[in-house]
Amino acid sequence: MTSQSTGQSLIDTHLLGTQSLSPSHGENISVDSRRLLGSFYTPDKLAIVLAEWALECDEGHVLDPSFGACAFLNAATKVLSERGVPDPGRLVFGVDVDPRCLKYVHSSGNLEKENCIVRDFLTLSPDEIPGTPFRAVLGNPPYLRHHWFNGNAREAGREAICSAGVELSETASAWAYFLIHALSFLAEDGRLAMLVPEAILQADYAAPVRNILASNFAQVLLVYIHDRMFEGTDEAVVAVIASGFGKSGNLRVEAVEQIEDLASILSSPECGPAAPYLTTEKGRCIDAAPAEILGELGHHADVSKLAELAEVKIGLVTGANKHFIRNIENLEQLGVPRETWIKIVSRTRWLTGLDFTREELEELVNSGERAVLVRPEAELEDNPNVLRWIREGTNAGIQERYKCANRDPWFRIALRPAPDAFATCTRMGPPLLVLNRANALCTNAIHALYWHHKDDSLPSAVAVGFLTSAVRLWSELHGRRYGGGVLKMEPSTLGHVPVPLAKGVKPTFEELNLLIREGREDDARAIADDFVLRDALGLSKKDIGRLQQAGERLMFLRRPARRVDGRG
Repeated sequence: MTSQSTGQSLIDTHLLGTQSLSPSHGENISVDSRRLLGSFYTPDKLAIVLAEWALECDEGHVLDPSFGACAFLNAATKVLSERGVPDPGRLVFGVDVDPRCLKYVHSSGNLEKENCIVRDFLTLSPDEIPGTPFRAVLGNPPYLRHHWFNGNAREAGREAICSAGVELSETASAWAYFLIHALSFLAEDGRLAMLVPEAILQADYAAPVRNILASNFAQVLLVYIHDRMFEGTDEAVVAVIASGFGKSGNLRVEAVEQIEDLASILSSPECGPAAPYLTTEKGRCIDAAPAEILGELGHHADVSKLAELAEVKIGLVTGANKHFIRNIENLEQLGVPRETWIKIVSRTRWLTGLDFTREELEELVNSGERAVLVRPEAELEDNPNVLRWIREGTNAGIQERYKCANRDPWFRIALRPAPDAFATCTRMGPPLLVLNRANALCTNAIHALYWHHKDDSLPSAVAVGFLTSAVRLWSELHGRRYGGGVLKMEPSTLGHVPVPLAKGVKPTFEELNLLIREGREDDARAIADDFVLRDALGLSKKDIGRLQQAGERLMFLRRPARRVDGRG
């Protein structure tokens, strides 16, 4: 369970084997190997900031459970040396599964090589690392996602968290196991400073991690850092800053632009006073004024949650889009009969207006886009060319994939009626709601909406209301940020979007539809704000401006901002 700081409130593969230079050491490190190990090396400047905070109290032993290129180990020795601690390397310990990392230990000149162990940290118990218990644990654990984190490593991780009395979902990534296991090595009143992915703020599996932090530390601060820190990835970073191990306390979330801002927070008493803005538990910062306006709109008589207006479902899940969804040229080459073809929308970028028409769908199909779903009925299963298509799938093992294996037969996808409207699932810009004039199906790249009541005026009103800054801001606050800065709206989240509705909207709908098709989406959104928020709901121009500015800022913050520093 999380609590807030005073004055704050919470609003509801194969990679190319290229080489990447490590500026701190001038050596080539295989990007492929680093990805397989979940290794993204930390900027030296950031390591120093965290080490200065973690070692503020005294000179106790320090541990980095995945030391990599020694950024944190070197930062710890530097901080201790500057504070007059003799031979600081004797107090600094590290563990890493990759034996190649020892070359950084040997080249540093400040570290004791016998203090650095080549083992999987998750397999170690506290009595196997000299120096335990540690006054501070700091580092950057592996960012391996659950589908890469498997075999012996996952088994070791499961055993480690079981011994800690914690349950984690099977979807949990490696960093979560590392962070929880690290607590076993901390001394009473010790400090933890680790860099983890943004998943700690928004993934379902991260809730137990936040809970165990709040229940084991007097103070926990999770700081989202807007600048992208790691070369070769758009993974957003959150600094876990926890002090007073052994005591139950509170958990607070903050967000900063860059390393200097993090340093400013950590250098102030108790990691900074309560901010003059609100920070959501997902790390979104918002001024109090637009938050209050948004809250008041949620109770307005002309505002409805989307789930009250429509049922929100994911689109069709094929389990193997490349096999099931083809272009007509490929299908004609295979000779797959047209009776098995179903035209389908499978790309967000195809939604270029407030409605999607039959003409647009036909144009996509005829232009060679992959917009045809193959679905043979039982009477066509013995067709030679259908059999050829089926064999193509079985030779590729598609029938063994999870979604396909659960179907009987595996190659016949269950259909549902065409949705009344589409809503974007992932988008760089704000979410978009598009009326389905083509009566087309869609894949799970797009959400499918079914109106609860057939009302001629409702669809246009919802599509225009969805363009307003109220919907944009709410979505930025509650949606999930993905790599590259994309905003993802889960079906359950989308259902809670508060949609402001205006009457007599059809002429405005046509105007905004045309503007969006012309690439003038910002102009369309401004007009929607005036028509719906100002004229229909009575918001002032000033309040609308506050919503607009807050939404624009949050969109800016979720997009990657790269920073080039010395890496370690």
